[in-house]
Amino acid sequence: MVPWLLGGHDLQAARHHRHPRAASLYTAVPTAWEADRLVEATAALLFDPVANRILFARNLDMPLAPASTTKLMTALLVYELTGLQGFVTVLPPDTAVEPSHVPLRIGQRISVSELVQDLLVGSCNDAALALARSTCGSVPAFVHQMNRRAWEMGCLHTHFVDPHGLASLRQGQVTTARDLLRIFQAVLNVPSLRQILMTRTVATRSGNQLRILHNHNRLLGKYTGMGPAKTGWTREARHTYAAACQRDGHPLLLILLHSPDKWKDAMVLFNYGFGQVKSGTVTAPSYRPL
Repeated sequence: MVPWLLGGHDLQAARHHRHPRAASLYTAVPTAWEADRLVEATAALLFDPVANRILFARNLDMPLAPASTTKLMTALLVYELTGLQGFVTVLPPDTAVEPSHVPLRIGQRISVSELVQDLLVGSCNDAALALARSTCGSVPAFVHQMNRRAWEMGCLHTHFVDPHGLASLRQGQVTTARDLLRIFQAVLNVPSLRQILMTRTVATRSGNQLRILHNHNRLLGKYTGMGPAKTGWTREARHTYAAACQRDGHPLLLILLHSPDKWKDAMVLFNYGFGQVKSGTVTAPSYRPL
């Protein structure tokens, strides 16, 4: 069993999501033609890591804005440089960004591990700046290391200009479905980061302030087998998504970029992929992405 997902008996206990637009998509298994017709993302990649094959591919190398899936690389680099150890005191520049639902307070002292939870569960932009600045001395220095690490991983069509993903494609924040899969797989190889990505709610207290953050992944606990995932959205990037799902011990990995409806696209592609795995047939491209 892949360690970052539930066993089969636990999967059966998952409740079906009741979103009125998508309820039928939770169980319907589309054909390859139907999946291609239904999926609206500009770029999409469904990967079977067990067989090391692509089950669905669309515009794998098209440069698109990653939005908050950028935070996967931020979390990975922070982990590699700090081991999630230490504390950070929030400074004024850390808060000079589009605010989080529960913003950090200037002067607040918070652990690196809690900031990474804020980053991945609550998708907090101020947490990204605080982590970047404290880890490498400045945000530009951290972003330089993000780009160096991406290059080392073979993400040759990825470039970051910030650690949170608010920058647009025109500003130089860019990735591809193929590159984002590489980054996501690297994050999944870190047990502590996997666990954070599957955490539904984070509650921390600083003085009299109670901070409660909820995971932005609406499919977690509602779609059978849903595992670690990171969401993203900006007006230009639209919806972005990196997600893992497992059924009967078989995991699949999904990347979506520039999607008008990531929940629908994700369910269509996961249903299609698990249908392929169950039947033992592959009608989508079988070439390798890595």
